[in-house]
Amino acid sequence: MAVRFGIIADTAEECAEGLALLARLAQLGVAVTVVQRPAQIASDRWVARARPSVDSRERPTR
Repeated sequence: MAVRFGIIADTAEECAEGLALLARLAQLGVAVTVVQRPAQIASDRWVARARPSVDSRERPTR
Protein backbone atom coordinates (compact mmCIF):
# COMPACT_ATOMS: atom_id res chain seq x y z
CA MET A 1 0.00 0.00 0.00
CA ALA A 2 1.31 3.43 -0.92
CA VAL A 3 1.16 6.18 1.68
CA ARG A 4 0.48 9.73 0.50
CA PHE A 5 -0.21 12.97 2.32
CA GLY A 6 -2.59 15.48 0.79
CA ILE A 7 -3.02 19.15 1.57
CA ILE A 8 -6.15 21.04 0.56
CA ALA A 9 -6.17 24.77 1.20
CA ASP A 10 -7.92 27.99 0.25
CA THR A 11 -4.77 29.68 -1.12
CA ALA A 12 -1.44 28.69 -2.62
CA GLU A 13 0.31 30.16 0.42
CA GLU A 14 -1.71 28.02 2.85
CA CYS A 15 -0.98 24.97 0.71
CA ALA A 16 2.76 25.72 0.84
CA GLU A 17 2.50 26.16 4.63
CA GLY A 18 0.93 22.71 4.84
CA LEU A 19 3.83 21.21 2.90
CA ALA A 20 6.28 22.98 5.21
CA LEU A 21 4.49 21.48 8.19
CA LEU A 22 4.86 18.02 6.68
CA ALA A 23 8.56 18.69 6.14
CA ARG A 24 8.88 19.09 9.92
CA LEU A 25 8.17 15.36 10.20
CA ALA A 26 11.85 14.90 9.40
CA GLN A 27 12.53 15.88 13.01
CA LEU A 28 10.68 12.69 13.95
CA GLY A 29 12.58 10.58 11.43
CA VAL A 30 9.99 10.73 8.63
CA ALA A 31 11.39 12.55 5.63
CA VAL A 32 8.78 13.69 3.09
CA THR A 33 9.14 14.22 -0.65
CA VAL A 34 6.78 16.59 -2.47
CA VAL A 35 5.20 14.76 -5.40
CA GLN A 36 2.81 17.53 -6.45
CA ARG A 37 3.47 21.18 -5.83
CA PRO A 38 0.51 23.42 -4.97
CA ALA A 39 -1.92 23.50 -7.88
CA GLN A 40 -5.25 25.25 -8.20
CA ILE A 41 -8.07 22.72 -8.65
CA ALA A 42 -11.04 25.08 -8.40
CA SER A 43 -11.52 28.80 -8.13
CA ASP A 44 -11.08 28.62 -4.37
CA ARG A 45 -9.18 25.37 -3.73
CA TRP A 46 -5.54 24.38 -3.90
CA VAL A 47 -4.04 20.92 -3.50
CA ALA A 48 -0.55 19.51 -2.94
CA ARG A 49 0.70 15.98 -2.31
CA ALA A 50 3.70 14.43 -0.63
CA ARG A 51 4.93 10.95 0.23
CA PRO A 52 7.29 9.58 2.84
CA SER A 53 10.86 9.25 1.57
CA VAL A 54 12.24 5.77 2.10
CA ASP A 55 15.95 5.15 2.02
CA SER A 56 16.71 2.01 0.03
CA ARG A 57 18.44 0.60 3.12
CA GLU A 58 15.17 0.81 5.05
CA ARG A 59 12.90 -0.82 2.49
CA PRO A 60 11.44 -4.07 3.71
CA THR A 61 12.35 -7.19 1.78
CA ARG A 62 9.64 -9.47 0.48
